[in-house]
Amino acid sequence: MIEQRLIRPDAADYPAGLLDLEDPPPLYVRGETSTAPAVAVVGTRRCTRYGVGLAEAFGTALSRAGWTTVSGLARGIDAAAHRGTLRGPGEAVAVLGSGVDVIYPAENADLYHSILGGRGAVMSEYPPGTRPDRWRFPARNRLIAAIASAVVVVEAGEKGGALITARLAAESGRPVLVVPGDVDRPASAGCNRLIRDGAHPVLGVDDLIEELELILGAPPRPPSRGSDGIPPAGVSVDELPGVWGCSPADALARVARMEIAGQIRRAGDVVMPM
Repeated sequence: MIEQRLIRPDAADYPAGLLDLEDPPPLYVRGETSTAPAVAVVGTRRCTRYGVGLAEAFGTALSRAGWTTVSGLARGIDAAAHRGTLRGPGEAVAVLGSGVDVIYPAENADLYHSILGGRGAVMSEYPPGTRPDRWRFPARNRLIAAIASAVVVVEAGEKGGALITARLAAESGRPVLVVPGDVDRPASAGCNRLIRDGAHPVLGVDDLIEELELILGAPPRPPSRGSDGIPPAGVSVDELPGVWGCSPADALARVARMEIAGQIRRAGDVVMPM
């Protein structure tokens, strides 16, 4: 069990963006916090298959570039962004509307443990044991908006937490990038309205990275995973040559050695650190 800890605003590992809040709260944290600039990827729970695929691709691209991906571990777009992030070497940060020991929704338990088992963190301003009451989530969204240097909205309806996060980010001067969608698609209604009101449209993975480079500067190098080279949780065997910068044959040989040494285990084509 990974221990939780309380970090206060004067701590060295306190997320710098939260200091912009009028009253930055102490945070309960499990896992590793990062100093890399963070990009929030958010959206509706009632998403389309297209939105899920795009959120996963965004998470992977951000991870490989070295930016931290932050989201809310909710079903739909949030979960997809976290899954994509874990396929690369970067960090995933999940900000909860409950205590850090309360997994909500329960269907994302594997994802929660993958974030903690790889390189990432789960955090909340609420004490351990706090239940996920609905009124807590808008307050949670202000933390996502403050931690992030930019916010990306993949799909959003007429109402919902993603729009709250986007509004709070814009009010604090953080750039908001939005995926446009069909004008008659409910899951894109909020996105299209954000673009109408001045948010910047993003037209795919390459466009996202290019826009973020213009806004945030060159992306940091992907974080080192230590001299042992243990891959991030959830990466597939086919992706390991890109993670390690080696040939497919060398990657397979390396996986075999790590399995024998007890450093990793394989679940089908997916690699998990021990």
